[in-house]
Order: sequence, then C-alpha cells, then structure tokens
Amino acid sequence: MSGKEQLFEVSLEREGAYRSISAALEAAERCVPDATVPVRVLVAPGEYRERVEIRRPHVTLEGETADSVRIVGGLGAKMPSEDGSGQDERLGTFRTYTVLVDADDVTLAGLTIENNAGDGREVGQAIALYADGDRLVVDACCIKGHQDTLFLGPLPPREAKPGGFIGPKQFAPRRVGRQYFRRCRIEGDVDFIFGGARAYFEGCEIRSLNRDMDVNGYVTAASTPQGEPYGFVFHGCSFTADEGIAPGSVYLGRPWREWAQTVLLECWLGPHISLEGWWDWNKPAAHDGTLYAGGALFGPAGDTAAWVPWAHCLTGQDSERYARDRMLAGTDGWDPEGGDGDAVETAGLSANGRTVHIETYYEDEPALRARLKREGRSAAFTGKTPTDFEAWKAATRTRLYDILGLSLMDRAPIEIRELNRVRVAGSIVRTHAVLQVEHDVWMPFYLLEPSRPKLDERGLKRCYICPHGHQGAGAASIAGVAGVPAVDDAVRKFNYDYGLRLARMGYVTVCPDARGWGYRRDWKGQGDDENSYLRGTCLNQARMAEPLGLTVAGLNAWDNMRLIDYLETRGDIAMDDLGCFGFSGGGYMTLYLAALDPRVRKAFVSGYLYGVDDSLLHLNGNCSCNYVPGLWRLLDMGDIASLIAPRPLLVQSCEKDHLNGARGLANVDEQLDIVRDAYALLGKADNLSHEVCPGGHHLGVTHLADDIAWLDAHALVDANAQDGACA
Repeated sequence: MSGKEQLFEVSLEREGAYRSISAALEAAERCVPDATVPVRVLVAPGEYRERVEIRRPHVTLEGETADSVRIVGGLGAKMPSEDGSGQDERLGTFRTYTVLVDADDVTLAGLTIENNAGDGREVGQAIALYADGDRLVVDACCIKGHQDTLFLGPLPPREAKPGGFIGPKQFAPRRVGRQYFRRCRIEGDVDFIFGGARAYFEGCEIRSLNRDMDVNGYVTAASTPQGEPYGFVFHGCSFTADEGIAPGSVYLGRPWREWAQTVLLECWLGPHISLEGWWDWNKPAAHDGTLYAGGALFGPAGDTAAWVPWAHCLTGQDSERYARDRMLAGTDGWDPEGGDGDAVETAGLSANGRTVHIETYYEDEPALRARLKREGRSAAFTGKTPTDFEAWKAATRTRLYDILGLSLMDRAPIEIRELNRVRVAGSIVRTHAVLQVEHDVWMPFYLLEPSRPKLDERGLKRCYICPHGHQGAGAASIAGVAGVPAVDDAVRKFNYDYGLRLARMGYVTVCPDARGWGYRRDWKGQGDDENSYLRGTCLNQARMAEPLGLTVAGLNAWDNMRLIDYLETRGDIAMDDLGCFGFSGGGYMTLYLAALDPRVRKAFVSGYLYGVDDSLLHLNGNCSCNYVPGLWRLLDMGDIASLIAPRPLLVQSCEKDHLNGARGLANVDEQLDIVRDAYALLGKADNLSHEVCPGGHHLGVTHLADDIAWLDAHALVDANAQDGACA
C-alpha cells in the first residue's frame, strides 16, 4: 500500500455526504485512481437498498454499528433476468448478491448485509454476500438470508449444469482466497455458507432458520478445490437456531464438490444439529475425498460419537494444524489478528447457546440486606407513652417530608381546567380536568360525582381520593373508563375500577394521574402501543427528579396534597370525613399521603404494606417510585403506616401476592405488628383492621361494602389538634 488513507462518508441525511454506498465507491475510483492507496468508506445509520460492488483493493467499508446500518437486497435465483440470459431466462444463484467483494485486502465491519428475497423454496437461492478475494476481513457483521446466504469464492472449476455459474466471476480464474470472519452472525437455512475459499470463522453465531421440514437445512456446502490444504474452519462458534426448529433436523454440511473440507473446533452445537453431523448429498465418492472433522465440541449435539463413519474426530495435536495463524498464513504470513491467542468461552455456554452459564455469582444483595438489618429503622419509635408517640410522629412526619423532597416544592395557586364532562352508567357525572400542582405543572384527574351522593349531617358530600396502580393506564381504569379493551383487561385482572365502584356506592371520587402515568407519561413512554398505554415511566421520572433532590414518591404525595387543597376550596366536600383508597401503586400513594397529611381522615391500603427487606430490596424490580434515597435507614413501611394512627386504617393483603416476598403474609404481619403497637398505645386498636383475600395480587372486592362501612363507622369526626399537617 502507498499513500494516506482516503475517507469517504455515506449518510442518508447529512449534507455533504454521499447518499449511497455505491456513489461513494464510484467517487473513490474517480478521486483516488491509484488502487494501492487505501480507501475507507464510513456509513452512517440507515437502510441502504442497493447492490454494492467492491472491485478495488484496500477498501474498508465500515458501518456505525451492524444494528444500525443495513444493506438490503431482494433478488432470488428464480426471478427473471433482464436480458433473458441464464437457465430458463432466470437470474440464477450468482447474480442475486446484495454485496459483492471482488478484490483483495478488503475489510467489512459493523454492517448488516441482507438478502430479503425470502424462502428459497419460492424464490430460489439468494446471496447476501458474495466474497471472492484474498485477505478479506469481515468483522462484527450480520449476514442474513435464507438459501445460499454467504458465498465464499472461488467457484468450482466446472458447472454441474450449463449456465449455472452465470455471474460476475463466471469466467474468472479460480483463485483460492483467504477470508476471516470474526464475531459475525450468519443466518440462513439451506447451504447458507458455501464455496471454495479458505475461510476461518472465529467467535461467530451460525444461526439456522426454521423451514418446518423433517430436514430443515444444511449449514455448509463447501467446494474446496482438490489438493487445497484447508477449506472452512469454525473456531469458537455457536450453532444456534430459531425457536421451534425440530431437534436433529439440520446437518452441519454436505459436499458441493467431493473434496469439501469443513472443520469445527471448540464450537457449541445446539439440539437442532443432527447427531449424524453430515450428509454426503448422495455422493459416495465424497466419503473418501471430503474432510469433515471436529474436536472439543460442546452443547446438546456436541458428541461426535454418532457422526457418520467417514467424518473425523480431531485430537488436540490434530487441531493445532487448524490454528488461525497457521491456516491463514499462506506464503505471506498473513494473520488478521496478529497473534496466536484464540481463547473462547464456548465450553461454558448455556442451553441457549448464546450466553455463558455462570455457576458462582458474586452478588452484593446479602451484604446490603445485612446492612439494612444493621442500620435500618434508625428513626423508629422507641418511646413509651402516647405523648412520646405524638412527639415522635410530628418529628418523623417532618423528617419524611424532607427526605421525600417536599420542602423543595413551590406551591402554585389552585387552578382547574375542565377538559370534558360525560354521564356514565349509574347516574354518575364524570369530569376530566387538570389541576395546577406546581407552576405550569398540571395533573389530569377524573372527578366522579353520583347524582345521589352520600351526605353527612351538614349536607356535605363524602369523598374518596383514589390513586391508581401501575398496570391500568393511569387513572383511566380507576375511573372505570369504558370502551377501551386494554383498560377492560386491567379491570378484569385486578378489579382496578375502584373509583367507579365507590362512586356507585354514593361517594364523590377523585382519580388522579400520577406523574409518569396516563396523560402524564414522559416522552419515552408516550405512544399508542398497549404496553406504553397501560404502564408508566416512573424510572424516567426518578432519573430526572432524584439528582434535583426530589423523589417520585414525594412528587406524587405533593400532587395529591394539592388535590386536597382543591377539594377544600369547593365547599361541598365533607373534609373531616375525607378518605383515600388505593390498590398496589395506589396503595403506596395512599400510604404516603395519609402518613403525611392528616386531612386524610381514613385510609384503605390494598396490596402494599410489607417489609422492605423481602419486598423491595430482594424483589428489586419494583417501580422506581418505591425507592426513596436514604429512607430505609430511617423507616420501614410499618413505621410510615404508624404515622396514620389513630385514624382508621384498613390494610388488605392477598395470600399469594408475590409482592409480599418469599415469606408471604409473615412479612406483612411483621410490619402490621409495628402499626398495631402504635394504635394500641393510643388506645385505638379497633381503628386498625387487616383483611386477607385469597389468590394473587389483586383488589379484593367481595367485602368492599363492609370494608367501606367499617371505615365510615370508625372515622374520626373531630380532627386531633395534635395532628398538624406538614403540607
């Protein structure tokens, strides 16, 4: 090589870049006529639907990543040729390529090269990459097709049928090139790696597609020229397959010509591989001419004992001959990796052939759980008298207020904007509105007002705030919005429509959207797909809030406090009887709101009261709103729930709720014991109730009317003067 490498850039969007790879290669020919000068073509993300031909040496074609740069073609051998040439005037195999490499010293990197013509039974052979050159390197690429995905030239000396080799190299000298494939994924079904090259595959995934046939395919079809010392060698490769492919339905190879050579070393073979290993393609002469061999193979089909008798099992000494640096050296000593290191991890692959099975993990959960046990609940109540408890409650509520980030919030004037108003079954008016909770921060909520509301002795309406859980499209399911199948599923699964149920019982209910849910989803969760619609973006909210000293739990508590402010301004709500009712994530919001704001006079917490060690530290895949920095060193859930005492609190748990943790209800009872002690100390033990429902995580509604009647009967009419709010 001579001269400095010349750079050409390809992008579908950026100004000044070539719009196609072919245009960049043509420009290289014009601008760099000296073919000894190396050329690098950098390809920006995008799908490039074109045929790419590399015919000059010393070219590097490099994509940003194989996942983001796709070169796609769609020609099949059975398609008609434009000029009428070919067998039956069809293209034939060797004119179907998406990318052609017809030069030496070419590197392809970070690309997906695909022929998407389809199933070979319909479209015939369809080559994605036609590689015919010496010292070719293909690094971290995906090569995708069906039949004849990857052709490694040269062609065999003679056609089996006239016209079978029509294509770019039909009359070219048959020169065996050395080709190196590293960390590539190559997929297809029939003969999807074929040809006569000296090719070394290292650390590649060789993936077979499912044709739903007794014989789903053949991985290789080598045509190694007679007398050549090497053909295809696969080292440290994983032979995987589509799900559902029949066991034993794929052969490792069959000889396109009788002198085929294919060797596997330290490879993992999935259950789709036939235990016989190889098929002779009805060519008995191949039994003597071919070299099909393997050594140190792993996986479900890694045992060579059942291989056909004309295949070979290599010993360690035999395998040394097929080391990369020896096989590719040729007469010029070429070694694309520049050393003899070739350690691979295929021996430790798991049953899927794509990941390593790890026997011993060095996790830190035990240490964190020990730390929690050692340092947790440092702010728990330790006093003896009701006076001690009231002092602890006031101090702890303030401390909780601060750790949630509520002291950083700015109160905005109460402002309501109505979005729409409809009548729903049960003579209920449902208003959809937004409330300003911070300056220019708006919380959507549904207000359900029955035509015959429950009234107290002063004629004021009894009311419940009903925060939502985490799998029901925000407040939509709580308000019982009808005609939305995704919401209907959530209601059927969890009994999520508790706002509507309470409204039908005569209570005014307010069902707010929490931050990151429903109409308040962050941009990453916005969209109409069902998963985005039903679920929220708590994780995104937490990542934005916590570096600012805020928390998702605190933001939601703040918003619900502002909702209480709004209810106070109405003048028609019995504020000294205000309830809060929530299940799952709504239970967590009910817990925090009632603990922080004594204007909540009664609370129903379902599916959310358990010890953080079992349920949040160990089951650490819960939503981010559950995790408040520094909180666990101070308080557990039982301590937080104690801040509600002596107001009526009904806790509902399910026997098989996975969120209770491995110890189940025992984990719940430990926290309830903390709460029971608080209520008993204040002489209000009968203001705490625990209901256990059968089954998994859901809201129990069998005794809902009785539960609400219990809360009403135990509600405190006169606010405790000692129980001041932090809001």
